[in-house]
Amino acid sequence: MRVPSLSWGVLLLLLTSCAAHRSSTGATEQELRARIYLARGDAAVESKQWGVAAASYAAARVSSDSPAARWGQAWATDRASTQRWTQKLTGSVLALAFSPDGEVLASAGSDFIVRLWSVKRGELLTELKGHPGEVLALAFSPDGGRLASAGLPGEVRVWDWRNGRQVALFQGHSDAVRGLAFSPDGRLLASCGLDKTVRVWDASGGTEQLRFEHDAYAIAVAFSPEGGQLLSTSMDRSARVWDLGTRKEVHRLVGHEEKVESGAFSADGRLIMTAAGDRTVRLWSAQSGQLVNVLRGQGDVSVAAIDAGFRLVVQAGWDGRVQLLDARSGELLERLDAHRAFAMSVALSPDGRTFASGGRDGVLNVWSRPVTPAEVVLRGHSEWVETLAFSGERELVSGAEDGLCRWSLSDWNEPVSRAEGTEAVASLAVSPDSRLIAVGTLKGTVRVLEAASGRQLLELSGVKGSVRALAFSPDGQTLAAGGDPDIHLWSIPSGAAVGRLAGHTGKLWALAFDGTGKRLASGGADKTVRLWDVDRRQQLFRLDAGERVRAVTFTASGDALVTAGMQQPIRMWSATDGRLLKSMDEGTVGVMSLGLSRDGRFLASAGMDMVVKVWSLPSGALMGGVRRQQGFLSAVAFSPDGSVLASGASDRTVLLLRFDGVAHPPPARREPVEETLLHYGLTWDEARLLIQPR
Repeated sequence: MRVPSLSWGVLLLLLTSCAAHRSSTGATEQELRARIYLARGDAAVESKQWGVAAASYAAARVSSDSPAARWGQAWATDRASTQRWTQKLTGSVLALAFSPDGEVLASAGSDFIVRLWSVKRGELLTELKGHPGEVLALAFSPDGGRLASAGLPGEVRVWDWRNGRQVALFQGHSDAVRGLAFSPDGRLLASCGLDKTVRVWDASGGTEQLRFEHDAYAIAVAFSPEGGQLLSTSMDRSARVWDLGTRKEVHRLVGHEEKVESGAFSADGRLIMTAAGDRTVRLWSAQSGQLVNVLRGQGDVSVAAIDAGFRLVVQAGWDGRVQLLDARSGELLERLDAHRAFAMSVALSPDGRTFASGGRDGVLNVWSRPVTPAEVVLRGHSEWVETLAFSGERELVSGAEDGLCRWSLSDWNEPVSRAEGTEAVASLAVSPDSRLIAVGTLKGTVRVLEAASGRQLLELSGVKGSVRALAFSPDGQTLAAGGDPDIHLWSIPSGAAVGRLAGHTGKLWALAFDGTGKRLASGGADKTVRLWDVDRRQQLFRLDAGERVRAVTFTASGDALVTAGMQQPIRMWSATDGRLLKSMDEGTVGVMSLGLSRDGRFLASAGMDMVVKVWSLPSGALMGGVRRQQGFLSAVAFSPDGSVLASGASDRTVLLLRFDGVAHPPPARREPVEETLLHYGLTWDEARLLIQPR
């Protein structure tokens, strides 16, 4: 999605010089504006600024709607965090904490006041006053009824926040307190600070129970899930694990090159996360203290938070950015330019989606990640995925040499898989009514299964070689299978053989019926595509592709046939006389699969270049591409309702992509752009063609 030939500067010069007249490039002012916004959207995608990208593409569509802009807007919208609300406070926001139920957010800072907010509405619930200096740390008790706060000069206060009443005051630290944490049972409260000490208090009585020391000031504390250990981080570039029973240091986690800003135990107690100013997040074994993984960020790290499942890291830095990282891979998921000054605090809600940030600019932001992930990776095969097909709106089947796998996608966040047999699967087809699944094997047999139960209904034999291509007729009454080199036809549900189509001289790789069921297209290793009259069992015409053909499909109207394969473009032919209508994807290495949406508006292609590409029909314009899997792509398919696009790859994964936003984009009008700006906390400078954070 890059502007291929003109830079932003050139585009801006042309725009200012051409006014409403055509420029030397032949583009109108509106077209040039659209191209600038497209370029800005592409740049925002590269830096994972999804909100800016979504708004830029929406602005491009207002000037000149295009498939690329619609794709970009949908792609970015599905990945962008929305700003739930924002508040401008006096002074810096230095500490944040969510209540255990995620309904309340506590904030505090340089104005000495602790504030509690409704997360849903952004309304101020209460203010707690009494601190004589800056408040640097906050922590809710496990039952959510108490809130601990601390800072300068070193006092720890505990509040019954619902009644606005201070219930305890802990004194002992000789300098500012930076970190607070309640034990899981709420009986203990840990604190740490600039006096280099880590202290554990009786949360009800306020007496000091334990004390540990770092070599420099301590920054953060966290209890293990069972409450028996305490993690502390420090400016001495270490994190330490203390056993509360033996009162001894269990592990010293060293390796960071700067002060360790924060730390946490995973919910299962097996891992420890530490985040430091050296731009790294490190994962450690809680049992052995050994380093497990290092996640390297792209910006400064001043504060960080991680969800209990260790899936998402929220970090912020001195540059004002808030960044979201995948805690397993370290991949940057999103960048938000949330603050115009240092980002001083972040917090992540127990729901794992809602997060907050506070800065020296006095701004408090609350954001939410999308409820439904934009993409899901399915892992279940031990061999590369050869083929896949949707057997329902939320049911998918995939095949590989290790057998057939069925996936329930009713819960997008937690897909459920079930292996069915270990016989190698070479091809799949689902009947139009989704009641039957045809499975092609390497041994020349076709098994017909009942989709609901997986029970085998028929076993069809007689095909020479492996069955690499299968297709049901639109009425579901005929099943075609490609062999080496003939096409076999059976009547369904009886399984009676009704004919054979001969003419190909090599292995068959692709079959497709048209919408009437009267014509069948085939392609294969003999580098030809053939169109057949199914009733008469006669060849209508032959197309020479020049290289092996791996995929064929009819357009929804049946007027055109689309073909693809090795070392050839995607071609669209007249299904009446075989005339070449257009070519797409010139210079491609090889397309192995084509998928057509049921409404006929979109064509997906995938192959050796490891990119799923989506084309708008009937124009053939490229909308966009997806490179997420680490291997060549052997299969691609749309769900029946067109809301999901799936691809299978040699890396043994199946990738599911949300497609609703592409299929049903908002109107290309100014009003949706204004709504988008509001969602993402952005402003639009139309004179300078800029979309940027408020």
